[in-house]
Amino acid sequence: MPHNVISKNEGVSPVIGTILLVALTVVLVGIIGAVLMGFGMPEPAPIVGISIGNQGNIITVTQLNGAVLPAGSYTILVDGVDKTAEFGGDVDFGPGITLSWDSGSEAVGTVSVVYTSDKGVSTLLAEKKIGKAGGGGGDIKILEIGGESFDLSNEWGDEWTNIVITAQHLTNDWEAVDVIGYKVYYDDGNYWWVRNANFRLTKAEADLDPSLDTFTAAHSNDLIKIKRDRLLTYSDTEPAWVGVVKFLVAVKPVNTGTLFTNGTILYVWAHDTDTEYFGSGRYGYWQWAEIGNKV
Repeated sequence: MPHNVISKNEGVSPVIGTILLVALTVVLVGIIGAVLMGFGMPEPAPIVGISIGNQGNIITVTQLNGAVLPAGSYTILVDGVDKTAEFGGDVDFGPGITLSWDSGSEAVGTVSVVYTSDKGVSTLLAEKKIGKAGGGGGDIKILEIGGESFDLSNEWGDEWTNIVITAQHLTNDWEAVDVIGYKVYYDDGNYWWVRNANFRLTKAEADLDPSLDTFTAAHSNDLIKIKRDRLLTYSDTEPAWVGVVKFLVAVKPVNTGTLFTNGTILYVWAHDTDTEYFGSGRYGYWQWAEIGNKV
């Protein structure tokens, strides 16, 4: 009668195989972990709030809140080109700091702010499409109208953006920046004449980031917007009396902001009421104000 004989070694091989498999898995996990640790974990990018904007030719990058970015750790790109130095970005960039660049006649498409960690990992922090077209020459002190060019340098005030940024960096809301009177100011492709003595832009007003159009609405007694739709000349007049000419009916009304040239000097009509005349006794900050010279 046959007997079933069970060897005491039976079943040992499967157990040993399982142990070896577990051991091998542990070793592989250790090796992979060591390799990954050697590469290091990616460094998280700092959390910041950044605002990018522009007023006319002035492009601004402002940090609203978050971590301070050490100088050299961030790059400001304009259409992929490094413009950090032009923005004055050689400083630690922290909350409340605004970096600005006068782009002049350069076209500006997209502005980006990129952070680069110590390990060389780059992270996009902010980006905005500006869409500013380029222009020839780029000198905003040269006003071109009616086929003529006039240099405004002698009566030049400033770009409005520069004044706003200066006021925004004051400490208290009641502090203010003086706006020099009887000068020409520029904002977003347009010109204004300040027909009164100095007035002021407070920090509280500047923090609203007003355009000069908006600001003029609240200070209409101080500023007038220069009209660039036409340039009147002596051909638009007829003699009135000695030293004075009268505007033809065809070009009336001659109202606030209208430009006139006598062939060499550019004038703007600065009074609130319309005028019929140009000439002697009608020059002044509130009448025909001299703002430029023919180039």
